Amino acid sequence: MHTLTQTQFQTALAHGAIESVALVPKGPRFCVKLVTRTGEALLVQARSAVPRLFGTTDSALKLLHKMGVQRIVLDHLDEWQPEQATLQKRSRPDRAQAMTRAAEYDRWVAAKVEASRDDPRPDVSHEEWQAVRAAKLAQRQALHRP
Repeated sequence: MHTLTQTQFQTALAHGAIESVALVPKGPRFCVKLVTRTGEALLVQARSAVPRLFGTTDSALKLLHKMGVQRIVLDHLDEWQPEQATLQKRSRPDRAQAMTRAAEYDRWVAAKVEASRDDPRPDVSHEEWQAVRAAKLAQRQALHRP
């Protein structure tokens, strides 16, 4: 069986090389099976030979409609296994960890700002701050000179 990426599929569709498009269940998801002039093909992920799987028929139909497909066959529904969807659900712990770190950073910044506002010491004038900053920069540059 041949494979087509989305770009290849769009090109073949535009040139009339696609005879039929079918949504076929693969476990709890759906893949797009095509009949072209040269035989059957599967829609695959970009830069890969892995079939592009859709969690719902709705998501597949939206893409196919956007690409200009006007007729779709829904085939082999007896092989659909929606109960497996919970077993194959992809989690994104990396995203959850990133969101937790971002929330911790926000709390840290808010605490620093609040501490600065509550500081009873007098404000530092712009000129004083520029002098302190220049001294720190000179000290850092002196440490890094050979």
